[in-house]
Amino acid sequence: MPNFNGRGISLSVQLYALVIFLTVVSFTVRLLMNVDHTRDYLNDQMASHSQDAATSLGLSISPYMDDENLVIADTMMSAIFDSGYYQSMRFVTHEGQVKLNRENPQTVESVPAWFMHAFELTPPTGSSEVNDGWQIAGTLYVTSHPGVSYLQLWQYAQRAFLSSLVILIVSLIIAHFILRAVLKPLHTVTEQADAVSRKQFVHNPATYWTKEVNVLAGAINAMVVNVQKTFDSMTKHAENLTRDAYLDKLTALGNRRAFESQFKLDLHDLAEHHQANTSSHTIGLVSLASLQSVNRDFGYQAGDAYVLEAVEILKNSFKNISGNKIYRIAGGSFIFTLPHDLELCLDQVQLVHESLQSLSSSRYPNGFGNVVVTGYNEQDTLTDLLARLDTLATTDAANLGQGAATSTYQAVNEQTTPSLGLQQWKQLINDILATGEVEFSYQPVKAASSTAIIYNELFARFSYQDDLIANAPLFAMAERLDLTEELDKKIIMALGELSKNGLDKPVAVNISRQSLHSAHFSSWLSQFMRDAKPYMTELYFEVNETALLDNINGATNNINLFKTHGIKLCIERFGVSFSSFKYLRGLNVDFIKLDGSYVRDLMQNPDNNYFIQAVTQICHGLGIKVIACHVEDEATYHKLNELHCDASQGQFIQAPLKLAHNCLKNECDNVVNTLKSRTDLNNHGT
Repeated sequence: MPNFNGRGISLSVQLYALVIFLTVVSFTVRLLMNVDHTRDYLNDQMASHSQDAATSLGLSISPYMDDENLVIADTMMSAIFDSGYYQSMRFVTHEGQVKLNRENPQTVESVPAWFMHAFELTPPTGSSEVNDGWQIAGTLYVTSHPGVSYLQLWQYAQRAFLSSLVILIVSLIIAHFILRAVLKPLHTVTEQADAVSRKQFVHNPATYWTKEVNVLAGAINAMVVNVQKTFDSMTKHAENLTRDAYLDKLTALGNRRAFESQFKLDLHDLAEHHQANTSSHTIGLVSLASLQSVNRDFGYQAGDAYVLEAVEILKNSFKNISGNKIYRIAGGSFIFTLPHDLELCLDQVQLVHESLQSLSSSRYPNGFGNVVVTGYNEQDTLTDLLARLDTLATTDAANLGQGAATSTYQAVNEQTTPSLGLQQWKQLINDILATGEVEFSYQPVKAASSTAIIYNELFARFSYQDDLIANAPLFAMAERLDLTEELDKKIIMALGELSKNGLDKPVAVNISRQSLHSAHFSSWLSQFMRDAKPYMTELYFEVNETALLDNINGATNNINLFKTHGIKLCIERFGVSFSSFKYLRGLNVDFIKLDGSYVRDLMQNPDNNYFIQAVTQICHGLGIKVIACHVEDEATYHKLNELHCDASQGQFIQAPLKLAHNCLKNECDNVVNTLKSRTDLNNHGT
């Protein structure tokens, strides 16, 4: 039976326990009463038997009460006594003298002592006056022996126990089938309610013969229909907002606004996480120089087909580079970003160049298209990068058909510092896994309605031979080499060591795309969590939305497994994929963290307000809490509270700090005190 949050005892267990208890009590009481009634019957039977024996024996020995014939009376008494049915026989004169006496021990070997003690028989004594002529010679006392009665009572108890036990078993079997029939519809309804708690909207069309269950099923069905309608309506509204504000309608790629917002956030992330002096990213510009001519000569439908063909080239060329992003910033202009050094991306860029050149024909008077690329780091600005790409594109256009793309790559490479090759990265990552150290910094996620800290996000950095390795190129190359799962394991094991030593706050770590979809990682995690259960009780995972959308079904299976170990889930960078939010339905996650691009320019962009409000309504309807990251100032913080975000994270709350101690308590208390001291902070919360 489903059991919400693992709390309480299921109704089926309670009913079965009650039925078994009542049946066992009934069985026991019935058995005891039957045995007790039989004991009373045997006592009465012994009383009658002893009295009859006393009367008949007294009449028989009356003629022999004189001293000369007393031996005959003794012989007659012995003949009757030796039958074994009597415990004692005594003839006592009226002066109190015992003339005749016979005694038998009360022990019965075939009956357990505990039974005789529990159901004690009280054999009565029958009496009869014996006459000697016209005078009373004395009184004869006869006491029945309980041995035979004990044996009869013991045999009856055995038969009664076996028959009652058979009745008990048959009753329980019948009760089981009755309860199963009664509880089956309730079980179905409970599963439906449990599915709703896991963000799954399941309609139950069945009807039942139990009135109360039908009422409950109807109420849940009505709730499911209403929640689903609300969810679909709000999802459609949020998708429309996203599509109108950030998506190119023809290609479904992000538009210029999405590119600028996202790219500024990427630069900010590079600076925030101290990835200085690492030309670890690549940006490129693709121009369809013949688009205007195609539109004019062949119509806009042909122009649209031209654009879509170029999009397919870009997607196919970069499909093996995780984290690639493609935007359409103008009619025939596309921007793409790749999370790798330029030297490691040249093969893919060359593929784009060759594909574009292979499609050139007389249909495209200015060529099908051309591509230029350059590397960048956090010290670059968007304006400078776009100017650099425009310059390279102009140079390439001026030298069209003369191998300008190749010379452009060479010119750009002269501006970049030498980087590690693929095999060198592989060796470095393996060395880090073998002997590298893990250092953590942390940043709290603060509840909107109070100064409470929901959890602390941990940022891991790897140190090898006393040098800190930049995360951006490290994880990008590890993903390309299928080694991110091993890095995730190393981070979790390092966190486990901290937890052993008293890490006493909920903490979250990011897991990679590879780990999210890996059955091997899930198996490893299950074993790790079983071993770490005594000390690692509040662990959260954050997963990237784009990684999740790669394979929703596979990710859902692993997420459900994570939940069995008490691990809570947060989808980070929510909204960056510009995809439908319907995947949230049925996904058992606890938090979503809005992509920072929606938060950083919140005060200047009203469309973001509507988007965040729609997302909070959708998520709250599903029982998911909404976290806003990159909260940089007080005005944004208060605005997010007004939009009903459940928690905030960012510089305004606290900048990332190195985790210098195993215990986060003092650090979190300092955050709370800092927040309390800010002007009017608590007067504007939700």
